[in-house]
Amino acid sequence: MLTITPEAVAAIKAVMGPNEEGLKIAAAPATTNGSGPGLSLEGVPAPESDDAVVDADGAQLYLDAAAAGALDGKILEAERERDAVRFSIIDPI
Repeated sequence: MLTITPEAVAAIKAVMGPNEEGLKIAAAPATTNGSGPGLSLEGVPAPESDDAVVDADGAQLYLDAAAAGALDGKILEAERERDAVRFSIIDPI
């Protein structure tokens, strides 16, 4: 399961729109930097029926099957700078 740091929890809550209940992470086209699978992130009103739901202190992430497999055992971190948020996936191994 994906672990969400306290900083990422705060960032998720900060970027949510008024009609969004969570952020969806889904498979996307492969990255060009060779750092792993391509993933997309977007605010959504609800999970799809086959999404894995990760809840951390009320911050919800919805993972499609490909993203759930790719992120299993990883850590979601976030950095906030002024009005920008950057999410990072950390492999603790």
